[in-house]
Amino acid sequence: MENYIGKICPFCKTEIKEEDAIKVCPACGLPHHEACWEENKGCTTFGCSEQHYEAQGTNPTDVCPNCGTPLGDGQAFCPKCGTPKDGVKKNICGKCGAELQEGQEFCPKCGQKMGVVVDTTAASAISQFNASVEKKKKKSKVLPIIIGVVLVVCVGLGVIISGIMGSKKAEEVKKDYLANVEKFLSLSYKAGTNLEDIADTVQTYWYENIWEDKYGLDINAAILYALVDKSAEISQAETYDSQMKSLYSEIKIVPDGLLEEDIDDIEEICDAVKDLYNVYTDFYSLATAPSGNYNSYSDDNNETTDEFLSCYRALDNLVD
Repeated sequence: MENYIGKICPFCKTEIKEEDAIKVCPACGLPHHEACWEENKGCTTFGCSEQHYEAQGTNPTDVCPNCGTPLGDGQAFCPKCGTPKDGVKKNICGKCGAELQEGQEFCPKCGQKMGVVVDTTAASAISQFNASVEKKKKKSKVLPIIIGVVLVVCVGLGVIISGIMGSKKAEEVKKDYLANVEKFLSLSYKAGTNLEDIADTVQTYWYENIWEDKYGLDINAAILYALVDKSAEISQAETYDSQMKSLYSEIKIVPDGLLEEDIDDIEEICDAVKDLYNVYTDFYSLATAPSGNYNSYSDDNNETTDEFLSCYRALDNLVD
């Protein structure tokens, strides 16, 4: 009783008080004043199975011409399907909605008897739930496919971008290496020309000392005279030598990160760099620290000069 105090009776629309006798509908659970319940001979909630239509002045023949739902006084339209009370009967099953032929008392689709009101709320809810589940199943099947496609596209783009970036980096590695080779080539020309001048001066002083009695009493004096006269060139040779060593350390090994198609060409250039540097070091020693006799020095000077020029041209052709 306490649970219904303050509730509104659906018939008289007044509040239920503590002292009021009440009647609770066993079907819909709404409380009524007991007097209201007895007056209406049942529940007054529209649509409730405990509702007594006769008490509301319902004519047993006042039913929906479409679905068979009983209609109360003053109801111009069916509360279930919306068909006008005086509308044309469409012979449609009130349970499944199938269209019926004239004279059929039972639905040929679901077997429901005509004129019987069927509460399809639960069935409709179940149907909607099933449809929702099926829709989610379809989505759950499609979603992994979409995700898979997106992943494949992302991976593909990643590979393409990585390839482009890798190619760009490889080109930069090649460009930097060749730039250093060109610096080495230019410097070797200057250093070689300077060494040739020093070695030729030593050879000349040596010759003139032997056959023309110039530059001191012996060969060592003549060589010393030559080195003194070429002291500026020897100082420059030392500077060039330091720069040559530094550049050579950067280009004597094939760099990592090259494209496969460029490796063979760079290896060939690298070998040519080594050849030129090796003959350069021989030339440097010959010019700045002469030794042996005049004939051997003269032969070494000519051979080293020719070899240096040959290696220089070989590298120059590869770079071009």
